[in-house]
Amino acid sequence: MTGKILVAYATRYGSTAEVAEAIGDELRKADVAVDVLPVGEVEDLSPYRAAVIGSPIYMGKWLPESQVFIERHQQHLRTIPVAYFAVGLTVADGGAEILRKAEASMDQVRMLVTPVDVGVFPGRLESGRLSLTDRTITKLIRAKTGDFRNWEAVRSWAEAVRPRLSQD
Repeated sequence: MTGKILVAYATRYGSTAEVAEAIGDELRKADVAVDVLPVGEVEDLSPYRAAVIGSPIYMGKWLPESQVFIERHQQHLRTIPVAYFAVGLTVADGGAEILRKAEASMDQVRMLVTPVDVGVFPGRLESGRLSLTDRTITKLIRAKTGDFRNWEAVRSWAEAVRPRLSQD
């Protein structure tokens, strides 16, 4: 199959960008051309035969730029395989209810374009990198700081979703 796979993401402090890069690296292992780009840098989807789109979860939702990207490109995205991923701190605590809420962060974009799969991964919080507003919020909700990303889970998901992105 010709064409590249797009891994597009929104990020606020870089954690989701690093997850997107790991997904792209795993997809490349199958000798597939992959572009990993912020959603704001993608104008034309015609070179892509599939897309993986992700966002961090803030206040139970994806960042607006990821949703706007899907809204703007939904006609094309409906013609190719698409997978979504979300990165959030609450996921680190585990549990079925937490995972359900994290997956619910993608409900709006799922209504626009139905994905072949979704991945939800724990994120990273370094309070020193946060804006004053975000630092205040994390203190109020007593968010745990640290890097909770599970790189093996990210790579395993990317490996498992790869064949679904190759469907015609």
